[in-house]
Parts: sequence; structure tokens; C-alpha cells
Amino acid sequence: MILKNFITTAKNNFNKTVFYDSFGSSLSFGHTLTGSILLSKYIRNLDGENIAVVFPPSIGGALANVATAFAGKVPVGLNFVASREEQCHVLKMCDVRSILTSKVFIEKAGIPYDKRMVFIEDIKNTISKKKKILTYLACKFRSKNSLIQEFSGHDHPGKNAVILFTSGSESNPKGVPLTNRNIHATIQNLSTIFDPRPEDIFLGAMPFFHVFGFVVCLWLPLLMGLGVVYHPNPTEYEKLGKIVHENKVTIVLGTSTLYRGFMKKWQKEQTSGIRLAYAGAEKLNSAVREKFYEKFGIPIYEAYGTTESCACISANKAHDFRHGSVGKLLPNINGKIVDTETYNELPEGKEGLILVQGPNFMKGYYNAPELTEQAFHQGYYITGDIGKFEDGFLYITDRLKRFAKIGGEMVPLSPIENKLSHILDHKTEDEKRNCALVNIPHAQKGEQIIAFVVHPNPDKLSLNASLDKLGLPKLSQPDHYIHIDAIPLLSTGKVDYKKLKQLALLQFA
Repeated sequence: MILKNFITTAKNNFNKTVFYDSFGSSLSFGHTLTGSILLSKYIRNLDGENIAVVFPPSIGGALANVATAFAGKVPVGLNFVASREEQCHVLKMCDVRSILTSKVFIEKAGIPYDKRMVFIEDIKNTISKKKKILTYLACKFRSKNSLIQEFSGHDHPGKNAVILFTSGSESNPKGVPLTNRNIHATIQNLSTIFDPRPEDIFLGAMPFFHVFGFVVCLWLPLLMGLGVVYHPNPTEYEKLGKIVHENKVTIVLGTSTLYRGFMKKWQKEQTSGIRLAYAGAEKLNSAVREKFYEKFGIPIYEAYGTTESCACISANKAHDFRHGSVGKLLPNINGKIVDTETYNELPEGKEGLILVQGPNFMKGYYNAPELTEQAFHQGYYITGDIGKFEDGFLYITDRLKRFAKIGGEMVPLSPIENKLSHILDHKTEDEKRNCALVNIPHAQKGEQIIAFVVHPNPDKLSLNASLDKLGLPKLSQPDHYIHIDAIPLLSTGKVDYKKLKQLALLQFA
């Protein structure tokens, strides 16, 4: 599975660079294999089966995660920017007794010390130069089969390769164990999307505790012989533009919110090497896509996935796409659209709840049998998204949770957000996201729509009049507009709707 594939790829590309970072460091496949095996000998002695690995997107973080796999332990993707309450919940649920991290990083990020922390700097200081040389020579000259055999006990298909957590943008995070088989199946599918070339380099700004960061920006380059350049902050747009140019990045991954920043802050000459740009994690704003193409001549292709699906379910391809859709289902993935109440399958073109199944899907949530039972229907994973199929392409309307029920009618919030964003874009050149909508209870109507906007002194009458001109029915127009200095984002660039809903409830309780 993944260790076997990585060892094979590393032996075949021993001197080729796989990891770069924004500080000018780099690491070859050979040195990555060496470093991972060296670190693994120390990690295997850490207390506990599940090891929280706390690093930003970086070479050190990549090595720590891979070494944990070689040690036979399971890395736990701890979201270090989540609330302390959420972090404690994750650590307790996974019975984490050791937290592998960096002293420099926690000091810089202001993360409080925890007695369970083990610092990678301290481990490195215990490794002698002789041991480094001997391990490097063993990795270089030992046979591939000998190395594979040594670590085969940690590499069987059903073994957990990681425990990640859902984003928590709308509800409490749930633990998602993904196996070696899940990751291997996903990477095989992703190869049909990216059509990888030996010179490809990914932009790795997504955190490792996010499924795209862990699978696409860590394991995919290792298994496919490609490169990736890491930077710890995906919202440092100007800096990322320079990184893309200097490191000859060819494949960019991001959210709609991040692409908005890229579009505003990048220069055309910085993007000359990019051959593919993919958006996921949230609905791609059509205006962002159009302006990005207008400025750079690069189309953004939309893909769709969940943590539970090990990153990817469907994707558009450069030679087979429909803008506005999230593409066709990937190989070996089955999907259907069902009625939200009866779960009866609906014909093509009809909107309903999206159900999917395939070898990349988790078996169930970590230590949560009740949540697992709620997440599946007759072997299909219930995505919670509303959509339809047309000519094989999947179109997503919204999250089931992102509908407001007003006067008995289901009103999707994302189309309203898109229209409002279009209006506000004419009032500012700021690269930041300018609005976000949530729904909260209302005594008479059932629910009401609250719009948070970055524009100062938002005027409900004029904004709703503008929405009128765009054809938005009165029923779908926001009931209240609230000024906010900045739309709160999760570390992945997705909007933190849970936080916004809490703010709305506090104001309109």
C-alpha cells in the first residue's frame, strides 16, 4: 500500500527533490526516506497508538507525518487553530498521549505548552551523524524488497493511515479514520484528474490536518514522484504569488475564498508555469472563476469531496468539464440522487440528496457508532449535499444544512451569497471575502436570513433593491445585515459558519 509505493518511488527517484518550502529549504526522495525511517525509530517508542502531529505545511511537518506511519503509529490531524475546547475533545476522543510538534512552531504560533508534547528538535539532537550516514546508505543500497518487507506490518490495507476531523464549519468536528486502502484508492483516482508529469510541482498551502493537505499535498507527491512546495499560511496571497513563480509551481489547489485572494494579489507573470488550478471545499464563485481566467488565462476546475471520502468524489478535467458543475464521478465511485425525506432514487435532472460509495470512503466515524449509523444508507454515504446529475456531470446546489426554511419553503443560501457578493464587489477592490449568510430561527416565519458583510454601514433597503434587480425573490432576501470587520475563516479558507451563526443568535436571540 502507501509505504510500499513510497519506498518504490523513493528508490526510483532517489536524488530528485520532492519537498520544497518557502524558506528555501528542500529535500530529495532519498533524504525524505532516510529522515522518515530515522525519526520512526524514536516515534515508535512514544506513548499511545494515536499520535497528534502538530505542524504547519512544512518539510518538518511532512517528515513527522510520514515517520509516524513508518513507526506503525496513527497520526491524528489536530487543528491547532481550533478552539481549545475542540482540541481537548479531539485529544480525549483519540486517547492521545503524545503530541509530536516543533518547539519553534508552537512558540511562533502562541500554542500553549502541553506536557504530552515531544519536540522534533529534541529528537534530531539525539541522532548521531554516524546513524544518519548509515541509514542513508541503507536506504540507498538496500534492495527495495528488503525495505518494503521491514515495514510491511504497518502497511496492510485496512490499517488506519490517519485520523482526520471534519472542518466543524457547521457542527462539532467528527473523527474520520482513513486507511491505507482509502488513501491508495484516492491517489489512483487523482492521477486520472491531474494527468501527472515528472516536472509537476504542487502548491502545498493546505494544512496537514485537512484531507486535501494530508492526501494531495503530502502522500500524492511521495507516491507519484512529483514535487510540492509548502507555505504555512494560505492567506498570505502576495507571498504565495512569489512562491508560485520562484518554485515553478504547475498545479494549484485552493478554495473559492483563496482564489479570490490569488486573483486580486497575484501578477500574470507569476502564473506562467501553472497548467492546472483546482477549487474544492466550498462552492466556486462564478465571478471569481471568470475574473481569474480573465486576468491569468487559467481556468479553475471545480472538484468535490469530503473528509469522509478521503478528499475526492468527482472532478472536472481539462478535456472534459462543465463550469458550474463539480465534474463526473471518479473511477470506482457510485453515486445517486435521492429524495431528502423518503430516500427514493430520483431521475436525472432532479435535485435531491447526494449519496455515494466507493473504496475511498471511511468505514465509520471514530468511536462514534451512532454517528456512523446516521451517516450511511444501505451502504451509501450520505453527503448532506443537495445536487443533481446532468449528462454525467454532478451539480451541487447547496448543503442540506445551508437551506433556510422560510414560510414552509426551502431557500438555498449559497446563490444569495453569490449575488450579494457580486453587488458588494462593485463597492470595493479588497481581496477578502465580503459577505456570508446564515439562517437562524424566527418566531413567525420559521427561519430568517442574516447577512454578515464587510462593507461599512450596510443599508438593507438599497442592498435588497439591488438583489431585486438581479431577480432574487423577496422571500430569499436577507432579513438583517450586520457589519463585520472580516468574515471569519477556518485554516483551510472555508467560512466559519458555526461562529457566524453563534454571533447571529447572540444578536437576535
